Amino acid sequence: MRAIITSTLPAPAEKAWSLVKQSNTLLYVTKGFLGFSGSDRFPREWREGATEETRLLFFGVVPGWRHRLTFQEISDAKRELATCEGGGLVPIWNHLIKVEELEGQACRYTDDVEIQAGPLTLLVWLYANVFYRYRQWRWRSLLKRSA
Repeated sequence: MRAIITSTLPAPAEKAWSLVKQSNTLLYVTKGFLGFSGSDRFPREWREGATEETRLLFFGVVPGWRHRLTFQEISDAKRELATCEGGGLVPIWNHLIKVEELEGQACRYTDDVEIQAGPLTLLVWLYANVFYRYRQWRWRSLLKRSA
């Protein structure tokens, strides 16, 4: 099952894309909803082919399962970042981020996630829809702060 959430962000595509590749951006846009144990060991910038392991922290404090993120593709030419993720109750959580240039000082930002969680797939899909809307709301806040 897939969840695709898209927003128009008030920033040039190149600025948003440069932020996508930074681990601190992930920590900022998920703060309050999801945290990552050991995130202090994340690299400053994501690297294609790298794998990161963490324990999810729901709402930043409730321990979840171990989660693995493998960065399958980070393409500056396409402005796409693709991860192959999973762990615990959600063995497949494959995430694609796209940043597309729009007219003026704006860009289209898309989170496209494939979810497979057996009988929990629908519930996890509903969670993902809320989670990615929250993330995109936090993206707008981040861009206002960095303007």
